[in-house]
Amino acid sequence: MPVLQLNEIIDMLRGLGIQSKVGVIESDIDELYKPYYEQWLANRDGFIKILTGYIDYVGTEEIMRLGPFHNMYCLIHNSHLMETHPDHRELLNALLFYELNKGKVNEIGWYGSILAERLNNDNILCSRISRNIVDEEVRSISIRVVNYGCLIQTKVWDPKGFVSIYDIIDSIGKGVKNLLEEIHIGEEISN
Repeated sequence: MPVLQLNEIIDMLRGLGIQSKVGVIESDIDELYKPYYEQWLANRDGFIKILTGYIDYVGTEEIMRLGPFHNMYCLIHNSHLMETHPDHRELLNALLFYELNKGKVNEIGWYGSILAERLNNDNILCSRISRNIVDEEVRSISIRVVNYGCLIQTKVWDPKGFVSIYDIIDSIGKGVKNLLEEIHIGEEISN
C-alpha cells in the first residue's frame, strides 16, 4: 500500500497559503500530550504540523477496505477537553447529515452539539459542503472530542482529495476555536 506523501500535501497547502511542516513527535508534541496524541499522529505515514490557520496537526492512517484509503485526523489542541466529559461531547461532537434527491441536495446540516448548531448557521461553510457532498472526503467528515483536543476526521484517497477540502476543515476548526474561546472550559474557580 502506498504511503501518503506528506511533502506533497505540504506543498499543496503552501499553494493555498497554509504554512506547515512535517511533524516530529519528539519535538512538536509536548511530553504531557504524547500518550494521547500518538494514536492520531504516530502512524506509519507520520503527521503534519500546521503553522497557520485553525488546525494544529494533521495525522494519517492507511486503511484497507474495498481498496486503500486514508483516515485523516485533523487535531485541534485544547488542554481542557476530555472525551469522557459529557458536557464536552455535547459541546463539540457533530455529525453531518444530508438528503439527496436525484443527485441534488434537499437537506444538509450538522447535528449532535452546540458546535453543530453554529456550523449550521455558517452559510459559506454549508454552501461549500453542499457543493461537494458527493465526494467521500466531504461526506465522511465528523467532529469529536478526544483527550486534550478536538478531532475532525475524514477519509481521502490521495493528497489532492485532502487538500481540496482543507478550506472546509479549516472553517470547522475556526468554529471549534471560536466556541472554545467563548466558553472558557477548565478555568479554575476560587472562592
